[in-house]
Amino acid sequence: MIIKEIDRWGPQKFACIVTDNARNMVKTRRLVLQRFPHMVDVRCMMHAFSTTMASVMGHKYATGLITRAQKLVTFFRASHQPLALLKKLAGNMGIKRMLITSNKTRFTSVHASLESVVRLQSALQEIARQQASLLSKEALNIINDDMFFVRLKQICRLLEPFSLVIAAVQAARTTLADVMRYWLHLAKSVTGSSSDCLPPAFKAHCFVAYNLRHQEMVSPLCKLALFLHPLYRDVVSNDKKNWVEVQMTAGNMWKLGYKYSKQQVQQLMEDIKRYKIHEEPYDCMPVDGEVATLKLYWKVILSTGSNLELPKLAVLLLDIKPHAADPEKTVSLMGWYHSARRSKLLSATTTAMTTVKMHYQTVKDRWAIVSGNINSCMCTAMHCVLAPPEHLYKIHNLQVHFPSEIVLHLLQGCEASEDC
Repeated sequence: MIIKEIDRWGPQKFACIVTDNARNMVKTRRLVLQRFPHMVDVRCMMHAFSTTMASVMGHKYATGLITRAQKLVTFFRASHQPLALLKKLAGNMGIKRMLITSNKTRFTSVHASLESVVRLQSALQEIARQQASLLSKEALNIINDDMFFVRLKQICRLLEPFSLVIAAVQAARTTLADVMRYWLHLAKSVTGSSSDCLPPAFKAHCFVAYNLRHQEMVSPLCKLALFLHPLYRDVVSNDKKNWVEVQMTAGNMWKLGYKYSKQQVQQLMEDIKRYKIHEEPYDCMPVDGEVATLKLYWKVILSTGSNLELPKLAVLLLDIKPHAADPEKTVSLMGWYHSARRSKLLSATTTAMTTVKMHYQTVKDRWAIVSGNINSCMCTAMHCVLAPPEHLYKIHNLQVHFPSEIVLHLLQGCEASEDC
């Protein structure tokens, strides 16, 4: 069906295919790329970060805490009198948000659920002191366990960057370069102070989970995209292995994928070398790291009229959305319209209803951004602001206490000690 649609609209209008890593999707990607070799294979990074978060939460230390927290949430949401008392006490303490349930398939909801329990700790303990008879024995034991809340706070600090990154990668303006920055941001979380108080076994598990997913999900194309971000070109090119990989990836795209001539491939290689050493016209820097600014940066260079190949490649990569969140939202919305109760809707009717809904949702989101009515925390997540160029990430090959070579990306050039 995908191949049929590509043939219908014209292969030249499609530059990449983005899917998750389910078996049927892996086979689909292989068939599409065999038919259209110019298309770029991109993994859905929303799923990549979600599976990384799930891997981190898969350790028995984390699952035990999550299970106890969910039991507490389930008890209160199923009990009218304790829930009413909790709302009253929380209101008196100035706490507006109540307990949140989690969804097994949405791992960010698990973090939100744990945060809601931590946020209501004082109110829950007050109920245990005043009205212990309203609580079940299991719920009372959980609330009276002070170490439970201490450990839960530690888990929340560890999982918070994962939730922010999963929200950020779904933004419309996210690029492959941002994906690499988000991986570095998670590496800082796993190796930084947020994991210092965790048990050694669980911390080692987090190292393994992160690096396995990082090696599985990060492709040379992502490194090329980060290299084409002017603020990060030196970070990538200073490592010999990454520098060779970037050149090979760009050359293969132009030679094997798009079938450009030998002269054009040679021009691309020359452009990459000139870009690396900040030679004109690549000597200027964008005002900030915004995607709109980056696109404008490369389009201005492209409009100079010179026979440059690198700007064409940069504009192509900046236009790739590294996630399949939008189609999934659309299909989910269609499933909500065409439900078991409304199973007689024609496919054309369902499509029309979904189109109208998605159109007005897009207009609403744009208006929220223009008018400033958007959560500041979400803005921070979307931009995922990192350190300035003089304090960028450095890449180190490290060996830790379990038998696996890992690559940990550290902030501000800090080297990890063997004790981590």
